[in-house]
Amino acid sequence: MRPQALKSLSCILGCTFLAITLIFGVSNAQKRGQKTFEVADQPAKAVETDIPGPRFFQWQTVANNGFTIPGTGNTKFSSYGQPSVNFDGSVVFRARSTGGQRATGIYYRTSLNSPIITIADLQTEVPYPNNLNSKFREFSAFPRIAPNSLLMATLGLHQPVYRFILPDGTETRSGTNGIYVKFGTDQLVTGASKLGNVPDFEFYGVPGFKQLVFDVFPGAPSITDDGDIVFKANYTVDGVGKTGIFFRRLLSSQAGGFASVEMIASSDTEIPGLPPSAFAPAVFDSTSPPSAFGDRAVFLGLDNEDDPHAGGIYHAFIKANADLNPVVEIGKPVDGLKMPPLTRIGEALAFDGRFVYFWAAWGDEWNTIRLNCPVDGNAEIRNFCNGVDPKSIYDPNTDSWYQYGRVPGNQGIFVYDLWTRTGYLAVDNSGYIKDFVYWTYSGHVPAPDEPDAEPPRWRSTAFVAGDNGWVVFKGRISELTGNKEYINPMDGLYMANPMVGDPLKTIIETGMDGALIDPSIPEAYRGTLPILGFGLEREAFRGNMLAITATMGNEEFSWGGIYLTNVGPNRTGGPIDTVRDHK
Repeated sequence: MRPQALKSLSCILGCTFLAITLIFGVSNAQKRGQKTFEVADQPAKAVETDIPGPRFFQWQTVANNGFTIPGTGNTKFSSYGQPSVNFDGSVVFRARSTGGQRATGIYYRTSLNSPIITIADLQTEVPYPNNLNSKFREFSAFPRIAPNSLLMATLGLHQPVYRFILPDGTETRSGTNGIYVKFGTDQLVTGASKLGNVPDFEFYGVPGFKQLVFDVFPGAPSITDDGDIVFKANYTVDGVGKTGIFFRRLLSSQAGGFASVEMIASSDTEIPGLPPSAFAPAVFDSTSPPSAFGDRAVFLGLDNEDDPHAGGIYHAFIKANADLNPVVEIGKPVDGLKMPPLTRIGEALAFDGRFVYFWAAWGDEWNTIRLNCPVDGNAEIRNFCNGVDPKSIYDPNTDSWYQYGRVPGNQGIFVYDLWTRTGYLAVDNSGYIKDFVYWTYSGHVPAPDEPDAEPPRWRSTAFVAGDNGWVVFKGRISELTGNKEYINPMDGLYMANPMVGDPLKTIIETGMDGALIDPSIPEAYRGTLPILGFGLEREAFRGNMLAITATMGNEEFSWGGIYLTNVGPNRTGGPIDTVRDHK
């Protein structure tokens, strides 16, 4: 059964809005030229021709700190993960409360006239198979939604869900995390789980092995309109940790049907295009969570995550042992651009069926930056960074802990056209924007019940989303001090299309008045709450719909929420060839 998309937000966004005029500017910025690479058979031209100017956007609130969390009485939302959106403007997101009754869950909203609906929260029992009545205890940072439907997928953590008897007669329990899918208004089903060693549920196991269970499903699973989930998973063979990209075709029935998990690529897959070796062949040492659209998926696979010398972005049909076709590769320039070879490629890949959007770096220049241990979020992870992690350094002047990270000196945002096999540089860090790399300290503090979990460490990523050749990305405007810290850093969200050569378009920047995107801020604080930060997920921009999370506040009060806008009126330069029917 396939769900029908519910009422479109486009009609809502076409109705009466509060007109919002962005009147902010950057007084201390200087106009600078933008580095450009020549495109084959095209004249070289810069994308960033000027400092990005203010734009006009009409923001609508999907949820904010004034909203009551469904099923909790009077408990309010207070923190949010990055949302995902489909072409109709339906938004799915993770949100939490702080203080008092702890509440967290995955929620969605189909229009501003409809209520927020709970997909799963801490009161929700994990779906079948579950003979222990176990409930969820946490969810991934962000869920994902199919492009044209209300199919939504999330990682869920919980206590073991299944009790069974081993051949030797002893009792054991299994299943502490999995991927769960909501079929619109239908039931929540188990798409993948650590139950591959349970009789009758071997179809959840690692393909190619008898009753071998997955260890964990890092990142967020991608889901297509046909009900295919495509995901990264880790597993262990004879004490050796392995990783890979897998998929499973689901039905809206118990256990998601009976189709088995299938593999696209793994740690045993040879990296395509490398010359034969007299020694062990080069294989993928690391993979990144994939992005899928239609019948294809893209993912990053490298020979070494920390210091790659081979690998790149690959696209493949969603089928077992599919051919891997390189999009861009480490050690080679981007097709169609006269540029140095790439040395780093980011994990956050946006994909719309034709265009791939990504961050990459080139050259051997590096900048060292100071990474301060987190002061909010998960208490166990904060405590681990504050002195337990051997890489942490104590600063007696601030009574705080920090670590150091390295950022490539030459980096940029690219758009790659699979139809023409041509890449385009949307923007690099030689002009107005100085850095696209952001850091989070995440992982699982070592615990007896999760010995295979990845321990906390600093992970870097760039934030990129795209549709039909247009790319939206996050960038930082700041220089570094001698102490390796940013000087009055300002982050912005920008939109560009390198194929039409227009200047960057500013969507939002930190320091703006928060009331410009959320007029429902309590009246006593309007005009006093600058935007402090915002989040962008790889599937946050589809069609003309853009969904973000934003936080704002001052020393006395904080506010935040999930916000949606229609960027259509702000695009210029004409459309690219239509990739697909959005409906």
